[in-house]
Amino acid sequence: MLNSISPFFTSLFARKDYFFCTLITILGAGIRIYNYDQIPVHNWTADEYAFAWSGMSLIKDHVPTSWSWLKAYGYIPTVDWKNATYQLVTPWLDHPPLFSLIVGSAAILAGANTFYDCTLTSIRIPSLIFGIFAIPLFYRLSLKLCNTKIAIISTLIFATNPNTVFLSRLAVSENLILFLSLVTLLCFLKYCDSSNSTYLYISAFLAGIASLAKITGFFLVPVLCLLLIYRHKLRESLVVFVIGLLLLSIYFIYGSIYDFELFIKILQSHTERFDNFLLFKEIILKPVFFEDGWLTFSWLVLIAVFRSYQDNIKYQIIYIPIIVYSFILLFTGSQSHFYAWYLIPYFPFLFLALGIFWEDFISHPDFLNACLISIFIVGWSFNYSLQYGLGKFWLELSMTKYLFIGCICLLITPFLIHSLIQSQRTKFFASVVALLTMIILFLGNMNIIYSYADKIS
Repeated sequence: MLNSISPFFTSLFARKDYFFCTLITILGAGIRIYNYDQIPVHNWTADEYAFAWSGMSLIKDHVPTSWSWLKAYGYIPTVDWKNATYQLVTPWLDHPPLFSLIVGSAAILAGANTFYDCTLTSIRIPSLIFGIFAIPLFYRLSLKLCNTKIAIISTLIFATNPNTVFLSRLAVSENLILFLSLVTLLCFLKYCDSSNSTYLYISAFLAGIASLAKITGFFLVPVLCLLLIYRHKLRESLVVFVIGLLLLSIYFIYGSIYDFELFIKILQSHTERFDNFLLFKEIILKPVFFEDGWLTFSWLVLIAVFRSYQDNIKYQIIYIPIIVYSFILLFTGSQSHFYAWYLIPYFPFLFLALGIFWEDFISHPDFLNACLISIFIVGWSFNYSLQYGLGKFWLELSMTKYLFIGCICLLITPFLIHSLIQSQRTKFFASVVALLTMIILFLGNMNIIYSYADKIS
């Protein structure tokens, strides 16, 4: 009997990554689906309807019509719908057509015949699908770059972070860009492992396609070029850049078909919104639905991860996309009219860096990092778990303050003891506390998501 059980456990261990990936994907999917058409609330951003209406009209009338307030269109009479005012323009050329076609198709398949038949229930489905499939893709990317422990931790952060979950439901093109970025980089890694140029061409094609979701999606093209340059593959880098430009040119052809003069004016209107250089304020300090301790702390540990692994070529896949995407946002003036969903393409790379930090913290627990985690993530989780779980008045009670102080003291004590009395026993105990803290924080994430939804709805 023991002989028959042994192969089973050997097989189970060999397939542990499939098991953990599937489990986290199911968890992330359940969290994302719950009240997906209620949170974010209607008209949290009207851009959702802009993409849907553009896609619907492009499919039905072969001319894109949607709302826009860009000055390039001139004065257009407005319409009122569901407590909001819209200026409908034709042709609508604010963004490339790819994501609009996807969302518009979802609306039509759900039975929408006019713009005003659109519902968040239908137009959010594509983003919901992209967000759910991004979870196993992110696990796979983390696994290829690091190891199983880091893949589990990073993907759990990605799957349960409240702001990530809420933003992944929005019908905005950044959700498609995130999905394409993960597939692109996985194909690129396959090319690196196999030297099969087919995978390089696929990754270049996908990177170029991302620019047809939104121009900022073009960031994937220079990311691939830089990764190839670091590998001394200059010719391949040039090929990727040409493929990316050819695909981006489809947007310009698309604009010229309808009204090239108007198209140029629209591009100029986008550049006129440039009025500062303070991108850091938006990407680090900008509240999404509420301030994000996970996201802020990810930016802090990114520097440490970069300094520790800058000579590792694979780790370039973590920080090069962050650097390139930041420059794209900065150069296009996005900081002057920043919206929360611009953060979406950052999430996998920042959370992978945070996963690397957490895994190292659990393996090598120390007092100072325990204090930083308590300040940035534990305090954040405690605050919003109480605020949305029990009610904001609990935060104002004096007993809550003492409860929080007591919890923090209990949390950091094992790490302080280990720093004073370094032994295998104190290290083991501190590592267990670090692991339990992380699990409690993930449960706190889920509590915040479900409680926030119940409070709003």
